[in-house]
Amino acid sequence: MRAKSFRGIISPILGKSAAGVAAALLLSACGGGDGGGTPMSAEGSYNLQAAMTTLLDSGLTQAVKLSGDVIVNGTSNPVTGTGTLTLSPGATGMFNGTAARLQTETVSGTVTAGGQTAPYSVSMMNAYEPTTPAILGASQSTEFDVAQAPIVIPAMVGTSATMLGTLSRYKDSTLSVALGTEELSVAVTMTPVDPGGPEVVQFTYKIYDTGQTLVETDTYSYNLTQDNVLSFSSAGTQAASGTLTLTPQ
Repeated sequence: MRAKSFRGIISPILGKSAAGVAAALLLSACGGGDGGGTPMSAEGSYNLQAAMTTLLDSGLTQAVKLSGDVIVNGTSNPVTGTGTLTLSPGATGMFNGTAARLQTETVSGTVTAGGQTAPYSVSMMNAYEPTTPAILGASQSTEFDVAQAPIVIPAMVGTSATMLGTLSRYKDSTLSVALGTEELSVAVTMTPVDPGGPEVVQFTYKIYDTGQTLVETDTYSYNLTQDNVLSFSSAGTQAASGTLTLTPQ
């Protein structure tokens, strides 16, 4: 999942895959998880921390569809696509010089823009503490993020957003070129319609550059059951280059 499994998949698709494909196709050729719920008490009733541990143990595979828009030469153009979201089971490894549990997240498929279709594939590696789902950071081809302190996932989550922690963003694992920071918060956004039904938990990443200007906002929503099981609900990103949403197919 992405309690730092999240943002790094959507962002590259928009900024480096979908947007790039859309721009190329359009220039050469001269678009979940929402629903009704009931008002909720201050705290959710399900254990998010336990559910995160289970997802890290087991992994996930989910067919997804993409929708959104990309800005090309100042014009918004629709982007659509399909693909598969995969989270590998966690494996023992190293992250930023320390022991960690690593989970690889991949989204691959096809994206359509300007009436033409092209393949895409993006991935990232998410790092957690060896024995808990506390977030240590994440890495991908163009960015290396390190939690300023291990980001603990709470057991209970309320309807008001709770700030979980901050990650420092770098160009690569040498930590020599700073890119800014990233703030992670979580909240329950939908309560069970029926007793015992799932609630929706949303993680929000606010991404800032080195001047502390907000450059991107990413959200990742999961269904959380009373048995403490997580399943993918939706994910989305918004930046100057456009927007993108992933929903189950």
